[in-house]
Amino acid sequence: MQSRSSSSQRNMDLSPSTPQRSCSQTPLLKRTPSRATLSISQSSKKKRRFSIQTFDFETTELGAPPASEVAVEETDADRFLAVRGSTMLPLNTTPRTNRIAKSFGLVDDRVLNCGETSATPAQTKVRSILRRCASELFDTPRTMSAISAKSNLAVRKQFVMALDGPGISLNLFASPMAWSHSNCIGVAFKLNVYFQNLDTRVIVRLCGVPVTDGVVHSVDWGGITNQHILALGTTCGVVQAWDSLAQKQVVDWSDDDSPVGGIHWNGDLLAVGRKDGRVSLFDIRASKQVQQVEGHRRHVIGAKWSPDGRYLATGDQSGSVHVWDIRAKDHVTVNDRKVLMKHEGPVKAISWAPWQGGLLATGGLFPDGKIQLWNIHKPNASLTIPTDTNVTALHWSPHCKEILSTHGLSWEPWHVMRRSEPPAKQAPRTSFSNSMTVHAYPSCDKIVSVHAHSAPIGHACIGPDGCSIFTVSPVEETIKMFKVWSAPADKGKDDGGMSYKCAIR
Repeated sequence: MQSRSSSSQRNMDLSPSTPQRSCSQTPLLKRTPSRATLSISQSSKKKRRFSIQTFDFETTELGAPPASEVAVEETDADRFLAVRGSTMLPLNTTPRTNRIAKSFGLVDDRVLNCGETSATPAQTKVRSILRRCASELFDTPRTMSAISAKSNLAVRKQFVMALDGPGISLNLFASPMAWSHSNCIGVAFKLNVYFQNLDTRVIVRLCGVPVTDGVVHSVDWGGITNQHILALGTTCGVVQAWDSLAQKQVVDWSDDDSPVGGIHWNGDLLAVGRKDGRVSLFDIRASKQVQQVEGHRRHVIGAKWSPDGRYLATGDQSGSVHVWDIRAKDHVTVNDRKVLMKHEGPVKAISWAPWQGGLLATGGLFPDGKIQLWNIHKPNASLTIPTDTNVTALHWSPHCKEILSTHGLSWEPWHVMRRSEPPAKQAPRTSFSNSMTVHAYPSCDKIVSVHAHSAPIGHACIGPDGCSIFTVSPVEETIKMFKVWSAPADKGKDDGGMSYKCAIR
């Protein structure tokens, strides 16, 4: 078999119709081949006699021209894209996809059909316009909620109402204003307390304290059950409760001379922070203090009850935040550890989320300037919003997952290093300076920021409808109201008396 095959190969080499192959080409087979060449050569060695017969048959029967005589045709096709053959079937195409491609002018595109003819500039421009139009059809823009501050405060950044506020306390730890469920605002002016019914626009002087009792430091209205009761605390430790309808004093708790900090109602129970670190609890039905909790070492300047009335969050001048379980008369604990939060500056701004139990927001003053969002049941998982600005008040929206913060002066990092807060005239101007800013939760993205005053905002309170905010600027001596959110459609009928027209002074 081997001799017959060798003679056959000699006859083929001497045939006039076959190009002559010199022996010098034989050593080319011994070069180190690539992986593809190696596989081909190995397969040809295994089937050597059959490949020779096939070569003779194709050459003699079909009369294919030699490889060296095949002419190379010059075209204008892209040399980096292979040109599809005429017999190649299209992949993953149906009559429906062809119709869609024709309607958008994509049937002749080089990516789908690698033809040799290039599109004219006019056709390319038309196709790009069609593609842009098609992308706009399939692009579904995110609808903007009518409740969000982006649809309300961001659209109308001007205040709705402005009032004069001469004599408001300049103390940054003070809480000189409150807004009741009966749509009345109470404001402390040095030794006096005034309230105004926003429905009737009538202003009434509720009470005054003697000079020996100190300046009125904080005020707060009772809840839904006691919405006409206003509590006040002075810098000399006097705590009183007044009935705004009868315009008379209900109870006087003046047996403690420790200055008052933050105060907040929970039904009939009033929490009062003290300068010596105590938190006093008063019941409107009792003439004496009913309970007190101890844990702070500095002045308790912030106090806020949770919406369910179970927990009390307090912040002091050193930046410590404590959460108390009043029924247990002790700190809230998780895994036998007290729930505590620490800021680098005093904490006055405290707010509980009304739509998620245990979610608490706290804000620090200089040198902290941060907003902490944390859950008391998971204290290690917190979110931080750095502002490098005094955070004076925080309010969650009851209608959407957004939180509002009010701010005062800003500072530079070197002020923090020196532990020296800059004077008002030397403080840098940032996007948070003297602003009212709304953040989204849980992304913490800034939704809108409004420079509400030309001077620092010292305090802010939210209205009974959960949509409007009053801001207080003691240096500017003005009080302004802004509409920040909108109530849902099913709650639009009862707007808490905010349907009236407010005149600007």
